[in-house]
Amino acid sequence: MVEFIASKVDNFNLKWRAYIEFRTLLKIHPVQIFSKLQEILCVDCPSRSTVERWAARFRSGDADVTDLPRSGRPVSATNSENIALNESMVMEDMCITVNQLDQSMEISSGAIHTILTTELGYRSICGKWVPHKLSENQRLARLNIAKKLLETYDNCDSRRLTEIITGDETWVYYSTPYSKYKERS
Repeated sequence: MVEFIASKVDNFNLKWRAYIEFRTLLKIHPVQIFSKLQEILCVDCPSRSTVERWAARFRSGDADVTDLPRSGRPVSATNSENIALNESMVMEDMCITVNQLDQSMEISSGAIHTILTTELGYRSICGKWVPHKLSENQRLARLNIAKKLLETYDNCDSRRLTEIITGDETWVYYSTPYSKYKERS
C-alpha cells in the first residue's frame, strides 16, 4: 500500500518536474513557472525555491527529472518481515498494545502503528485491533441494501425519505470490554 502511494507521488513529482524542464527550455523565468504551477496545482504546488533549484539544474544541462540518491538510512522498519510478524502477534492477541509490540519487536512505536494502520488496515476499537476490511459478502450486502433503499425512495413520496435510517461503523458496548477493565486494575 505504501509503495503504491509512493509511486503515485513520484509520478506526480515527475510531471511537474517535466513541466519545469519544458518551461526552462523556453527560457521562462522560474518565478513565472512557479506562479503558473500555483495556478494549476494550488496546494500541491512545490515551493518557489524547489522550482528555482530544478530550473537551475535543467539550465546546467542535467535533463534527468528523477531524484538523485540521498544519503541517510533507508526505511527498514516497514519491511515484509516486520509486517508479517506484527500481523501474527495481533492475530494471537487482538488486545495487544503498540507498546507491547514495541518491546517485543525492537522497532519504534510509530513504525508499528504505521504497519498496523496503513499496511494491515487495522483500527483500534475499544482496546482491540480490528481489521477494517470488508469481505466480498459484506460488500454485496451493502450494495443490495443501497439498491433497496433507492427503490423505496423512487417508489414513494418525499416524506418517506425521513424513514430511511443509515448508520456508521461505530460499535457500542453496554459493558466495559475485558481488555480495558484489565488495564485499570
